[in-house]
Amino acid sequence: MTDALPPTVLYHCPCTGAMRHSDASNEPVEKRSKHSADTLQSSLPERPPVDSNSALFPLRVSTLENLYYCDDCSSLRCTRCVVEEPAGYHCPNCLFEVNTTSVRSEKNSCARNCFQCPVCTHVLSVVESSEGERPFSLSCTLCCWNSREIGWEFEKATGISAQIERLRAAEDAPREYSALLDYWRTVQRVSAANTATAGAGSAGAFKQRLAVPNTSVVPEYRTVAGSSDTEQARVAELMVLDNADYVSYASDPRRKEPQRIRLHMKLARRCCSCHHILIKPMPKAQATQFKIQLMAANFLPTITLPSRLSLKYPPQSLEGPFAVGRALPVILRFANPLYTEMKVSIATCSPGDVRVDVTSKQFTLPPYAEVWEYDEDEEDDSSSDSDQRSGIVDRHGNRVAIQLSVTPLVSAPNLVVPLYITCSHIDNIDGEKDRSSSAASKSSGRTVTDSFWIYVMLGVAQ
Repeated sequence: MTDALPPTVLYHCPCTGAMRHSDASNEPVEKRSKHSADTLQSSLPERPPVDSNSALFPLRVSTLENLYYCDDCSSLRCTRCVVEEPAGYHCPNCLFEVNTTSVRSEKNSCARNCFQCPVCTHVLSVVESSEGERPFSLSCTLCCWNSREIGWEFEKATGISAQIERLRAAEDAPREYSALLDYWRTVQRVSAANTATAGAGSAGAFKQRLAVPNTSVVPEYRTVAGSSDTEQARVAELMVLDNADYVSYASDPRRKEPQRIRLHMKLARRCCSCHHILIKPMPKAQATQFKIQLMAANFLPTITLPSRLSLKYPPQSLEGPFAVGRALPVILRFANPLYTEMKVSIATCSPGDVRVDVTSKQFTLPPYAEVWEYDEDEEDDSSSDSDQRSGIVDRHGNRVAIQLSVTPLVSAPNLVVPLYITCSHIDNIDGEKDRSSSAASKSSGRTVTDSFWIYVMLGVAQ
């Protein structure tokens, strides 16, 4: 990586297969929940799964808001390791919902009166005129284009797509029939000439009547309704162009006909390992909600680099460049999104260009509560002495801030600190609804343990 990134925290998705078999994330949940910080440090690989100097590093890490979480696999999922499938089709103009069987028959287009202007791509509207037997036509309110310019007039205002298909069939059928007659007349003339050359009563003449016409004498038949000679010549002209900016569509006959508006599709996303649904939108075209939305920010702790914890703390300055060999204090803040208590363990590795010292390798995040969102001015000073001894800088609500000591060893355009995070909580749906029975929920709940890598991007070290 050559471009310096702003100070941020990026999460690594294990879909690249870089996680080792000795990692705690590949072990059963019951076994992983018994690991301590010392055991985790001993089982940690010598180097992080992704090299921060690699060109593929931006593709393998992401922010927490852009990642999904599979609760069956207990693992992070990114946009490259999910399976997408259609969850519904609708027209973006009239918001009409189309079932799956009609999408193929209608050629992925709206079957109602939804057309685009061939000049400005604006939506056309059906207008009525008192002239002629077919009083209806398509008109553009933006550029004043009208379908009467190409001879498209309709008998009624509904079913425009079916009427256009009949108009096209009426135009193409006579041309196709005349072309077929001319082709077979040519075939008959060639066959008659070959028969006369071979002799009327000979065996060669009989074989000539049964043989397929010679394609070198009679050219292969090409349909005239689907592709004309003008269109084929234009395709050959476009194939030899080096720059598409010089393409002119003024002589293209298809550009003069209005096109049906293409359907839009809502996508559902599944886990690539267990095919569990991660994202499933509502089928209604007007709806913006989701039936299922398993985002990683709703299950894993949010780790940030705060500019300032509170008024009693000085602001944290992470503006580089940082001096090589000098320890840099870095504050990380963890926020618990769950309604249950979460235990967090931090392990470090030595990539060779930075040394990291973590004072608080194990701590507990309080559960999330909506009441804390309105008590921003109140400070939680409970057990402040024990927190200071354990290395916790600040604790407020469901957020805990710890301090790291980062020492750059070599000059680097991007000072990256890899950390291995393991968090565990008790998953109990009934216990979330009843806050008073927390002790009972701990004894009857299921322990869920998640392990993942994060990369703390700090800046330039020189």
